[in-house]
Amino acid sequence: MKLKQLADISTGYSFRSQIRNDPAGVIKIIQMGDVDRYKGILTDQLKSIREFNPRSSHYFVESGNIILVNKGHNIFAYEIPKNLGKAVPVNSFLIIKIKKKGVDTGYLTWYLNSPIGQHYFKSVSVGTDIPNVSISALKSFNVELPSMERQKIIAKVEQLKIREINILQAIRVNKERYVDALLQSTVKSKYSQIPESAE
Repeated sequence: MKLKQLADISTGYSFRSQIRNDPAGVIKIIQMGDVDRYKGILTDQLKSIREFNPRSSHYFVESGNIILVNKGHNIFAYEIPKNLGKAVPVNSFLIIKIKKKGVDTGYLTWYLNSPIGQHYFKSVSVGTDIPNVSISALKSFNVELPSMERQKIIAKVEQLKIREINILQAIRVNKERYVDALLQSTVKSKYSQIPESAE
């Protein structure tokens, strides 16, 4: 089934000036640097603005929506988390809002990021320096829909896989820091034992 039959698809908002963070702002802006392949949307670092009055409400995203990076070499989809509040992605993203019953958000996000989705995006990307995926290409993407029960199982397994990847990455980083600190302390300890006259 074509994605356009399952969801409404639109572009993110094109801000004309640099986004400056306003601590009193209630509208969060999602930019390219605010997403991570395995950590998802980095909600703690989102900038906020106080006022935003677009001509259309479709720019606002909420839990259950998906955003897809449509520029660059990493065309990945990200599920909007719960309790994010009012949020607006910039125009480096395409917004996917599911409209058909029987579609699990986690499953669709996984399917977009799966080898099937990635192969499709590479085949339809245009541009040499900065490839991009158009709305029309995304709308034409064919999605296989198993039963809702199976969709939820697949989405759950994907969550567990990503959780394991994040844990392993954290272990690797902590191990690297520990070994570096140990080696540094060993060097300092060795040189601290050398008499000043020997220098």
